[in-house]
Amino acid sequence: MYMFNNEEEVKKEEAIVEESKQEETVVEESKQEETISELTPTVEDKEKKEASIEGNESKENLDDKPKNNEKKDGEKKDHSFKPVSKDLHPDKFNPFERPVNPRFANKREQEFEERVLQIKRVIKVTKGGRRFKFSALVVIGDKKGRVGYAIGKHIEVPEAIKKAVRQAKKNITTIKISGKADTIPHEAIGHKGAARVMLKPAVEGKGIIASDVVRAVVELAGYRNIYSKNLGTNNPLNVVIATTEALKNMRTKEDIEALKSSVPRKPNINKQTNPKKQIVNSNIKSIDEKPKDLKEAKGE
Repeated sequence: MYMFNNEEEVKKEEAIVEESKQEETVVEESKQEETISELTPTVEDKEKKEASIEGNESKENLDDKPKNNEKKDGEKKDHSFKPVSKDLHPDKFNPFERPVNPRFANKREQEFEERVLQIKRVIKVTKGGRRFKFSALVVIGDKKGRVGYAIGKHIEVPEAIKKAVRQAKKNITTIKISGKADTIPHEAIGHKGAARVMLKPAVEGKGIIASDVVRAVVELAGYRNIYSKNLGTNNPLNVVIATTEALKNMRTKEDIEALKSSVPRKPNINKQTNPKKQIVNSNIKSIDEKPKDLKEAKGE
């Protein structure tokens, strides 16, 4: 009885094993069919893939380009010598030049140079009380023959200077610079109130001999060699106006020649001879002339 039971159990186990094997084979066959179906796509799948590939071509091209900071795999670092930029070349290097901030490198250079000659506090008395302001005298110029001046008033000093600069740009006068020495063509004297400023030309290398106020006007105008002398008051505003008036009245050699050529010349009229004079033996004797001796008159 015991042996019979063991044989039945063995047969059952064998039957279970065979069923499991059959199930495994069925699963493997289904997997193979799925892989084959994936490898052989339908027409609709092909169209979808082609559309997606065309849409992503541009993105793939951009992604394929290597960035500046990224390096490809296996690429070696370049330790070769690179040339120095022209700005750092020893011939062009200036140790006294101030470095330029890259944030302001693209800004336009200032057309005019500014100089503040005087800042003072002024008071305006009104019905409500006294009002205090600051007055700034500013001179501007491009060192190429243009110079201007103005006064600005404001409650704060920086705003007063800005206001004066804006006004000075509207009050610019052009002057003339002559010769290689960058001096004035001739002597001149400018007047304004009690201020009198005398200017004289100077040779190359002499420099600017002037007071602080006159020096500011002359340097910003573009002169390098000049003599000057204040003959009157030292009021800065009157001195500035007197110097600009003297520079305005300058006339170069070309200007004078142009004036001469523009003025018509009068025709030369021959002088009429004295009708009382007669020519005798190529000697001029007048009729009114009296003989010295009576003998000469009688012809003796």
